[in-house]
Amino acid sequence: MVRGRALITLIIPTRNRAHTLRLVASSYYAQEGVDEIVFVSDAGEDDTAEVVDAISRSHPQVTTVFVRSDVRLGAAGCRNLGVSHARNPYILFCDDDEYLEPGYAITCLDKLEAYGAGAVSGRNVYMLEGETPAEAIARFGIGLRRAKPFNYLLGERLNGARYAGDITLPYTHAIILTKRDYLLDDPFDPYYCRGNGYREESDYQIRLFLKGMKIYVTNDAHSIHLPPSKVQTGGQRTHLWQRLYWSVHYTSYFYKKHYSAYSAKVGLRAPRLVAVAAFALFAAYRETLRPVLHRLAMAILRARSARRRTALDVTP
Repeated sequence: MVRGRALITLIIPTRNRAHTLRLVASSYYAQEGVDEIVFVSDAGEDDTAEVVDAISRSHPQVTTVFVRSDVRLGAAGCRNLGVSHARNPYILFCDDDEYLEPGYAITCLDKLEAYGAGAVSGRNVYMLEGETPAEAIARFGIGLRRAKPFNYLLGERLNGARYAGDITLPYTHAIILTKRDYLLDDPFDPYYCRGNGYREESDYQIRLFLKGMKIYVTNDAHSIHLPPSKVQTGGQRTHLWQRLYWSVHYTSYFYKKHYSAYSAKVGLRAPRLVAVAAFALFAAYRETLRPVLHRLAMAILRARSARRRTALDVTP
């Protein structure tokens, strides 16, 4: 990689998210190595085009391409459409409700070239209410939980797992840098076009993994997800039972495609239907019981913090 030479096209699928793009899009234009940004509107009906135009006018050094599909494609189809408009050899995908930390793109490119990897991502951090992106990254550190970063039976990564440096996984989250040639040879699967599109980014990455390419996650770069109060639309804002249905439906499809090769590669002995059933139980827990337990834990932490502050206030 020659520093200062732009090699990266950033692609952002979006649908009726002008409100989030107003907050996060400036971080896209601050990325070293990126000289082209492609926004793909998935039959959107809000003022996304006007918002993108206004932001791009402040950054004339970066070529901005706005593409609108008149029919719903889903995120996977929008990614493919964005790739067809990209001119650079490397593609960085970003969601429309995520900030990119300065240096995210170039760090991932340096890692991709150094490792000869199929795809590279940074760590994904979820902001709390009232936090800045920098505060969220500082709180996250190298992770929040002492746990394995990947559950091979469920096909789930633990986003907050604690680990340092760079690690390899069968797949990571959606904010990946990869090669345009890989995407042209084996694009995203457009089947994941309805509901919440669960597994659409995993499907592309696991195909690289099964071809023998490495998927890396680095602690040297971060994408920062907006807090729930700032994201009012999208696949994860649908009804609980819809999220549960589509998550299980797409996991069943995903495992039907890949489980035989995947289980052989990672050493899983459980039959495919057992793995799908295990995921369905996990998904039900994640969508129903876990949020309750999380709210309870947060309430306990807030109560303890209040007691400590009270004790400090009355200390003579």
